[in-house]
Amino acid sequence: MFGARCDLLMDIVVLSMIIILPLLWYSYKKVKHERKFKVHKNIQLIMFIILFFVVLLFEYDMKQNGGIFEMVKGSSYEGTGFLNFMIYFHTFLSITTSFIWILLVIASLIKFGGNNPHPGKFSKTHKKWGRIGMWDMALTCITGVIVYVFGFVL
Repeated sequence: MFGARCDLLMDIVVLSMIIILPLLWYSYKKVKHERKFKVHKNIQLIMFIILFFVVLLFEYDMKQNGGIFEMVKGSSYEGTGFLNFMIYFHTFLSITTSFIWILLVIASLIKFGGNNPHPGKFSKTHKKWGRIGMWDMALTCITGVIVYVFGFVL
């Protein structure tokens, strides 16, 4: 898709990471500055559902192609400390992001209720872990794009 040596599934994963960054910022602005809690909730749930399926596709793709190190063969950065570090760091961030987001979504749905979410006792905890999760997700997206560029484009 972007002149890369990878398949369409990998392109879809990278495209979704590029789309997530502005959505994260938009969702944050809606809740922080405009206090649009329902909009924030809906954006987060839509991103959560979409990324859930994108991650499933990604894992399937990895399994079918022998893993990331097999897939980046042919890159001019294959086997370098930089690319290997970025792959491992991105994997670490992906795992921590997944745990934070899954737990925060479940806890928030329980604590804030269904159709009309509003601040409550859980708000302080939600804000703290939401910020951590947002930065974790942003770094996951950025490192994912870096892995894509150095592993499949260059």
